[in-house]
Formats: sequence, C-alpha cells, structure tokens
Amino acid sequence: MGTVDKLRQEREGRTVPLAQFLDDYKKDAAKLCYGFVEGKDDPSYYRTVIKNKINNDCKILLYPSGGKGNVKYVYEEIHKRDLPNNRIVYFMDRDLSSVIEDDNMIIDSYVYITDNYSIENDILNSDTLESVMQDLLGFCATPMEDIEKVKQLYNEQLLDFETKMLPIMANIIVWKRKKIKPANYGQLKINKLFKVKDGSLSQIGTDEEIIKKLYKDSQADYLNYSKADADNVISEIQEASLAHQIVRGKYLAVFFIMFCNSVYKEYANIGISAPTNNGRELSDRDIMETIAPRARVPQSLNSFVDNTIMHYYRDLAA
Repeated sequence: MGTVDKLRQEREGRTVPLAQFLDDYKKDAAKLCYGFVEGKDDPSYYRTVIKNKINNDCKILLYPSGGKGNVKYVYEEIHKRDLPNNRIVYFMDRDLSSVIEDDNMIIDSYVYITDNYSIENDILNSDTLESVMQDLLGFCATPMEDIEKVKQLYNEQLLDFETKMLPIMANIIVWKRKKIKPANYGQLKINKLFKVKDGSLSQIGTDEEIIKKLYKDSQADYLNYSKADADNVISEIQEASLAHQIVRGKYLAVFFIMFCNSVYKEYANIGISAPTNNGRELSDRDIMETIAPRARVPQSLNSFVDNTIMHYYRDLAA
C-alpha cells in the first residue's frame, strides 16, 4: 500500500489534508499553487485575497488542516519530500505567541503569520464597518458625517471591549503557562457576558461572575483560579500595549456582529439617519463569508502573497 493510500485510510486527523494534497498535486501543472490553512472557514478568505491578485489562468488550492499543529505537521512532511516548495504556502494565526512560547509557530518566508491573534483581529476594524454599513446594513446613501460618527463610536467601544476582555484572556494565558488544559475555552459565549445597546457596550454581571462563567464554559477547575496571577498578566499586557493583539479573534467577531446589529436596529438612538435601502441583521457565519471580503487586506498579507505566489508566477512568465 502506497503512502497516499495509507494516509487516505485515516478519515480524520492531521494526515487528511496531506493525503488530499498528495492526491491533488500535479508536478507538471505549473500554474497551480497550493496552500494550507488552520480552520475550515479560512480558505474562503485567503482564496479570495489570492484570486484577486493572480491571473485567470492561474489557480490556488487551499486545504483546511484543523489547527496550527496540523499545519506544522504538513509543513514538515512536505519538506521531507522532493516537492517545489515555492508553489506551496502556509497560513497561521499568531494566537498568544506574543506572550507565550508556541512550539507550533513556523518562521519561514512561505509561512504567513497574522499580525494579531487571528485574521479577524486584522480585518474587523472601523474601515470594514463602513463597508458593512453601506453594503449590508442598508446605509448605502447615508451621509458620511453619520458614517464617521458610527466609526468613531465603534473605535471607542472596541477599546472598551478589549479592556473588559483582559481578565478573560489573562486567565487563558495563565492556563497555558501552567499547562492547565481546559476542555475548550472556545465555548465561552461572549454574547452572554456582554451586550451592545444603542451602540454602547455593557457587561452582564460582575467581574467575578464573568470569570466563573469562563471556567464553567471552558470546563476548567475553578480551584485553579488565581486573581493575583491573572492581575500580573493583565499588567504585563497593558505595559506592552498588547490588548488588541491578544484578544481571541472569535470573541472579537461576536462583538463586531453585536455592534453592527445595534446600529441596524437602534440607529435613531445612536443619532444617525435611517437606512436608505433594505438591510439585514448579521450573524456569526457572515464574518468570513460576507464581511471579510469587504475588508481591506492587511499590508502584511499583501506583501506575503506578492513575495511568494505572485513572485512564483512572475518567474514562470519570464
């Protein structure tokens, strides 16, 4: 049984994207490039960015790998083989590597690492909000004065959200540093901890209740909680001005959706004109499918694509 057949036998796990790639790989298809991303929602965004830059006769295939560790595994396995590495790229979230050593990080010119925790942190800004208001929420012909007012309000509330998230992220950092492994802190329901009303963020419950909710939702033992340890991490983050960089992107996405829906429903209380055409409320699934393509591509990502895939295609055409 060949290597590809052995890998294909595993229905799930880190070998699946590698097996699919080895099935798809065509040495003589020079205008076909390949890439590996972490999550199943990532290909749509990165594929859109790349397709907008390459010629119509060129193509990129992207494989979700199921996490950073799996991307690293694929990277290492591919580098053991006689393959043209200048046709293969990798995309990774920075996560908490700014404050915690991450053994899965890869430093390589063909590996893109997001500027902040994840790509959501890099694209869910007030510039993207403007496009979302005009294209999705119904404020197509709203005066720019009103748009700018909402953008300023968003920036203020975003800073407040990042500040309120510090105790949560600090506890997650403590867990990682102490090798405590809760079941899944991704299960934390941000919309049960915070709400946005009339464009303003507020906290639901006390600080203590929020931390208890974090431990409960993450299935972590509350006996491991140390306020002193968390406070020390908060001070460390604030001194290094890392609050925006370390807030989990999926948490930020929930806040962005809540803010947008508040603008859509409560525009009058916010003090802006009514929508000028039909809009709609947004949901979490809109982030990568509908909102991300409307965001300005981070300069670091633009440069990465130019220096890897575009560079390869330029050399091919020379």
